[in-house]
Amino acid sequence: MTTNKTNNPSVFLPASADEMRKLGWQQADVILITADAYVDHPSFGVAIIGRWLEKLGYRVAILAQPNWQSADAFREFGPPRLFWGITSGAIDSRLNDYASLGHRRKKDVYSPGGNIDLRPRRPLFVYSARAREAYKGIPIILGGLEASIRRLVHFDHIEDKMKRSVLVDSKADMLVYGMGERAISEIANRLNAGQSINDLTDIAGTAYMLKSSMSVPENAVSLPSLSRQQDEKANVMLAYKLYQAQAQPSGRAVIQEQEPGTIVVNPPAQPLSTDEMDSLYDLPFSRRWHWRYDKLGGVPALEPIQFSITTHRGCFGGCSFCSIHLHQGREICSRSIESLLGEAEKMRNDKLFHGTISDIGGPTANMYGMKCERAGQCGRESCISPNVCKHFKGDYSQLLKMMESFLRWQRIGSGKVKIYVASGVRHDMAVRSKDYINLLAGHFVGGHLKVAPEHYCPRVLGLMNKSSFDVFEEFESMFGEASRKAGKKQYLVPYFISSHPGCTSDDALKLTEYLISRSWQLRQVQDFIPIPLTASAAMYVSELDKNAKKIYVPRGHKEKMLQSALLQYYEPRNRMVVNDFLRSKKRDDLIARIKSIQVHRDKMKNG
Repeated sequence: MTTNKTNNPSVFLPASADEMRKLGWQQADVILITADAYVDHPSFGVAIIGRWLEKLGYRVAILAQPNWQSADAFREFGPPRLFWGITSGAIDSRLNDYASLGHRRKKDVYSPGGNIDLRPRRPLFVYSARAREAYKGIPIILGGLEASIRRLVHFDHIEDKMKRSVLVDSKADMLVYGMGERAISEIANRLNAGQSINDLTDIAGTAYMLKSSMSVPENAVSLPSLSRQQDEKANVMLAYKLYQAQAQPSGRAVIQEQEPGTIVVNPPAQPLSTDEMDSLYDLPFSRRWHWRYDKLGGVPALEPIQFSITTHRGCFGGCSFCSIHLHQGREICSRSIESLLGEAEKMRNDKLFHGTISDIGGPTANMYGMKCERAGQCGRESCISPNVCKHFKGDYSQLLKMMESFLRWQRIGSGKVKIYVASGVRHDMAVRSKDYINLLAGHFVGGHLKVAPEHYCPRVLGLMNKSSFDVFEEFESMFGEASRKAGKKQYLVPYFISSHPGCTSDDALKLTEYLISRSWQLRQVQDFIPIPLTASAAMYVSELDKNAKKIYVPRGHKEKMLQSALLQYYEPRNRMVVNDFLRSKKRDDLIARIKSIQVHRDKMKNG
């Protein structure tokens, strides 16, 4: 187990009243409350925002996983001078608490020792109530991924119903969505200058409740209300399409009746420039969990990414089921090569570093350095699907330059550093550059590479906004050739989704038949989850595609279990379900082939 090997509080933002007093502070300007353990690493939002505000000269304290049973823990630091910043943590609280089929998770990787009892079920609501109880009149700002994807009326798959914006139900004063640095800076500066929280209605990347003294923004787009979406499911898809048309910095504000109350969501903030990204990621992150967790088993989520490097943000892929573009934006903002190498050099000098950079990448590793000439002004959800936009160039020059720079850096200094790409490769983009695939396979893959074809059937892939399976097979061939050229035996680890809207059991069977023909035994299968604000969630609720055409939606535990079992046909626990289904389809041939694969696997296991 990794430990900090330091109990020096100066390498962290203060996480207790004692640590704050040792810094000589009488009061914090901002207190950030998080449902995750405090990890001072740039992959954790509280650390990013905390360090960013610190750079701007503000005193920031971290209240991590406070006891929510009373308001006492929320009085730890006294009242913040400017505002509370509240987040449910690195992922949506529903996804953190529940697996795709509705089972409670047995481990919370964002808590010390994986403990599942250190956060409330709905942190944004509970923490907001306790903060308000502790000190009345202090502005409360919501942020993080959950705030981003639940900023509007949305579907909650655990409760199986449409819900209001979390801004309304938490009774917070403002919501920041997206990565947040620009918005939180302006909020802090304007509150520090003496403005009221009610004056902050024009900040990009924020949402607020419309009050009687406020006017509706000019040319604002009205979205279907909560009751309209509850009464007519087609309005869920309509709301999705209306909002996505405005979800870029050049878009217009949107308003939506929540019943009670109306919210205003301003257009997204402009992404950070390269210089700003460099300045952010060059901040003095310790890359440690707070020392108080050492005796509690550490924080499991840090282990695989402690020595990884974020090269860029954003995703222009526009997959229907994915929330990355909702939070990080569609435009790619990349760090400079100098900043990336500087971070790598700091790692090499870190006493906990053992010679492996686990990942250099971003949401999709091979989008680094890519720009579109209409970035921030286009209503397309994807630059590359269902076809490549004529304005998108897909220039690999900066990415290749960055990778080659890492190889040169790798050769200097004592002891060879291993560098991997583990954050996922967009295979339909990779086939556009043989040079990229050669570099990737030759130097940055440690035997296995994760890729995400997602499905096999063209109609399902179309609903997912993914490229055809032929493109995956083209990439597979190119990757295999590049690996052989490099003298390596390397394999792809494909990722598939079961039960996506539009996918029938017959579609699942077609994919299974393909898997069996290849003797593939998938290690990565995800049962579909309707993540709020995504196109797939709108499809799931409305049973319509984006063209308002009726589609089939797999529902119910039995059907979802079947589709998941078909993709993991080789597992003994799935044998009865799969065999019963295949018999109903008169596919005894597949039953025989599965049995043969299982017998072969058992022989290999037993030597």
